[in-house]
Amino acid sequence: MKVLKILFYILLTAVVLALVLGLFARHNYHLERSIEIDAPRAVVFDQIRYFKNFEKWSPWSQLDPNMKKAIEGTDGEVGAVYRWEGNSDARTGFQTIKSITPERINIDITIQKPWQSVSPTYFILTENGEKTKVLWGFDIHIGFPWNAMAMFTDVDAGMGKDFARGLGTLKKVCEQIVHPKYRGYDVVESEAAKQYYIGRRDTIPQAEVTSFLADHFLQILAALKNEAIDVHGKSASLTYLWEDSTKTADIAAVIAMEEPKKLTGFEMFTIGGSKALTIEYYGLYDSIGPAHLAMSDYIKEKGLQMIPPAVEEYVTDTAAEPDTMKWLTKVIYFVKLKQEPEE
Repeated sequence: MKVLKILFYILLTAVVLALVLGLFARHNYHLERSIEIDAPRAVVFDQIRYFKNFEKWSPWSQLDPNMKKAIEGTDGEVGAVYRWEGNSDARTGFQTIKSITPERINIDITIQKPWQSVSPTYFILTENGEKTKVLWGFDIHIGFPWNAMAMFTDVDAGMGKDFARGLGTLKKVCEQIVHPKYRGYDVVESEAAKQYYIGRRDTIPQAEVTSFLADHFLQILAALKNEAIDVHGKSASLTYLWEDSTKTADIAAVIAMEEPKKLTGFEMFTIGGSKALTIEYYGLYDSIGPAHLAMSDYIKEKGLQMIPPAVEEYVTDTAAEPDTMKWLTKVIYFVKLKQEPEE
């Protein structure tokens, strides 16, 4: 019984202390976080303005998978309301759009559970060329007696992590809209000048491709050295056909040249002179398959037609770079607009 009394007095003291501290502790905190996004302001503006898009990047939307959500009024307009009802982490409340200009959006966040508070928040969007700087500001009010507990925490650092995470996701969402990735890769379009290669082409089993390339690169280099021809380009492979049904590949092992050169026992290849697609792949060569699938996805989406061969240009000197994740291979496809079948 004596122990219970001691515990009771300890608890009572803690409660009284919290109440007393709550009388003197601050209630209001101001937080700001910013980020630069590689997307026009209009794109970023729409992701912030519309509550339907808020869930894509909100740092709190994943706190409760069973969260109930509803949008009232005209989404994206002054007076629109976003209501949510979640667990103790997500809380319960609503957001209301208070004002909108091309450079600023003001929203009031009202928490209803586990306590009641109204916190103004705002987004300021500043154009910087084709990029947009987003400043997310938040004025939070912590009511009595919860403000006493806030004295023992770093509110700015704690909540700031959520803001920074949300802005980071917003950046990814907006940049994916403007610069969509395909299987995680950026596909860059360009006009490719004609490129000359010297090498040897053959149809071989797919399982022998790696050894075929390695052996022939050495042979080409030896032949070029023997005839005192300077090497200025990278080694590359030219794939004309990759036939899965027979597990064979029509492929050439080549080295790029500045101008056409004759080399005994080897063939000269001239490719390019059309639109090219390029993916920069980093990593081991035997894991490059998804980059080629990404090219196929892009070509299909854009209504293009590939012009063989597919090029893999091996940029990194692997003997000098031990980190395989820094090995750069440029995957290059030449394309043209797909011709519609004649009726």
